[in-house]
Amino acid sequence: MRETIGGRGVLEGAFALLEALDEHGGQAGLAQLVRTTGLPKTTAHRLLDQLADLGAVERAGRGYRIGSRVFRLGRYWQPELRDLAKEWLPVLSARMRASLVLVVPREGRALVAAGAVLPADDVPVWPGSPLPPGTAAGRLLAAHHPALAEPDTDALEIRAAGFAAESETIAEGLGCAAVAVRSPDGRVGAALAAVLPARRDPVSAVAALTSTARSFGAALAESSRPNRAG
Repeated sequence: MRETIGGRGVLEGAFALLEALDEHGGQAGLAQLVRTTGLPKTTAHRLLDQLADLGAVERAGRGYRIGSRVFRLGRYWQPELRDLAKEWLPVLSARMRASLVLVVPREGRALVAAGAVLPADDVPVWPGSPLPPGTAAGRLLAAHHPALAEPDTDALEIRAAGFAAESETIAEGLGCAAVAVRSPDGRVGAALAAVLPARRDPVSAVAALTSTARSFGAALAESSRPNRAG
């Protein structure tokens, strides 16, 4: 990329740095960001300084991390989904004794929309963050959305079964099951996943997840309808 960039190039460079921070878990050093984005070092440093002045990133030691302003703006992403998730997920999480994550397909990836995490579980849930490859939710969405950058040879099997499951694929000691959240016309708009201790068969969560996903999808469709009152 050119050393001098302007207009759209500045925006592309800034967003490339934010995406790179996300890829590195929310925090990275300048050298890592330069390698990931391909930006010249001086350009990356200048853009990071500007992003820091705006609160979009924060300086963390000798590196940078995603700033509080981005987090605040992100709270308004997928508002209908997140509002319903706040109402539904904690109740089901307590009932199932499992952490729950709601995931949506966006920008060719499976992105976290919301979650309810048990205190004992070390499950990072950041709205807008992409799931790592191999998750049950990511595989389920990929089975229904071929454009997602996570092809799965078991797509036909997942669609036929109606769920995806894995055990200790992502993290030692944890398993996961995911089911589809469908719109009234049958399209898969999201995945609802339960994170369980590996000693519990993840398939045991499928019935409760499926029932909740069906009700959640109906409630989401109802909340999305235009208000005809008045």
